[in-house]
Amino acid sequence: MLPGLSLPAKSGPAGDTSSPSHPVSSVPIPAPWGDADASFFAGHLDRSDYARNLGESLRALIGGRARSLIDIGAGSGVLGLGLIARGGHWTAFEPNAHMRGRLAAVAAGRADLTLDIRADGWQALDAAPMADPADLVLCANIPGPIGAARALYARTRGRGRSLAWIVPAQAGPRSWCLSGFLPDDLHGEDTTPGHSLCLDELGPDQAPDLVHLVDWRFRARFADRAAARDHMIDRLARRHGRVSNDLAHRLDQHLDHALMPADDGGVIAEAPKVSAILLWHG
Repeated sequence: MLPGLSLPAKSGPAGDTSSPSHPVSSVPIPAPWGDADASFFAGHLDRSDYARNLGESLRALIGGRARSLIDIGAGSGVLGLGLIARGGHWTAFEPNAHMRGRLAAVAAGRADLTLDIRADGWQALDAAPMADPADLVLCANIPGPIGAARALYARTRGRGRSLAWIVPAQAGPRSWCLSGFLPDDLHGEDTTPGHSLCLDELGPDQAPDLVHLVDWRFRARFADRAAARDHMIDRLARRHGRVSNDLAHRLDQHLDHALMPADDGGVIAEAPKVSAILLWHG
């Protein structure tokens, strides 16, 4: 098994899936992100080492590829493709229309797979255990582990023989995908590792059997420096309101030394990432 952080054995009743502060009966459903943002994320995730690094780690942790996969927040399918076995059954829950289009293209090119695409988020799942659980239930980078962890646990724990959550774990920002490209004084966000917040919410009675950390880098290519700057200004404005002249000046200084030339032209911006695999067996 790959080296990871082994957590203490669970305590408390195994069937307790709620708490006064995290009821499972009423869960807020965030609006799916826009297609333009989804397209940017999916396209640049393809040039990052996310799928390779996380896929290798997950396959080692679960002992190979899954014959049946429930993929909640499947996105473009870039990680699920590395986890599903040939001839397997893959159920993908994805509320964003652009991502579902990418999944449909995957289905069209993989006649050896059964891919069932559903336009729902995890809140639509029944909390009752499945009579025939999947080999693996995967929840990768979705809303829920931070803010509604116990409700997500209640809906996913009984649905697979193994359950894996992928949660941000870098000591840095965890909002928009390139926020970690900026220094703390520019992004201005909380830098608490997300998996620490998630584990605090779960408590010892719902703690995973294993936490394994995986390093990777989000890598985005822009046509030129101006395009990269426009992207950063837009995201900072969405997050913090008006971008002051001072903030824009400091951003320009950072871009001058942090952007890298791309081999095929343009410029590259990279954000270092760490993902925590939270894994439950049995």
